Amino acid sequence: MAEAFERIYQAYGRFVLGLGMVSGAITFCIMWLIDANALTRKIFNAPVPGSLEITEAALVLIIFFALAFTQRRRGHIRVTILTRRLPLGVRHGLFIFAMLVGAALMAWYAYAAYTYALRSFKIDEQEWGVITFSVWPIKSAICVGLVLFSLQFLLDAIRHVFVAQGRLPGVEDEP
Repeated sequence: MAEAFERIYQAYGRFVLGLGMVSGAITFCIMWLIDANALTRKIFNAPVPGSLEITEAALVLIIFFALAFTQRRRGHIRVTILTRRLPLGVRHGLFIFAMLVGAALMAWYAYAAYTYALRSFKIDEQEWGVITFSVWPIKSAICVGLVLFSLQFLLDAIRHVFVAQGRLPGVEDEP
């Protein structure tokens, strides 16, 4: 059971790594877009049309596509000043509890994001500026990112149950 779960956990890890790479690639593209916009504005007094709108939309993708990957890598801020002094069993229990609370909260946020994306789709909400585009795909990306983040929390909780039982090796910074 633990080995089968670990295969699923590793496969999901490869998937969120891919989304993290997409997030990094979008960051790289935005960097070049901002550079091109600054140069063309300075040299030719003509900025890149739509660079503000494109950057705004891309920032959402960068952030929400990388959330699950960052959780997977234990990259989010953790405060352990109290928990590191607790017995190992209590730390395991608190870690699992925290992951389950995180999964529940992110699922709730994902549902809220889904309702906003659906409303945006129904009214065909548009971003107006130099270029005009529908907003619902970006709002949908928020929902997808939060669902993946919630799933990563849930998988981390399940995996840590196996770690606490000694059926899987733990990660160095786990309790």
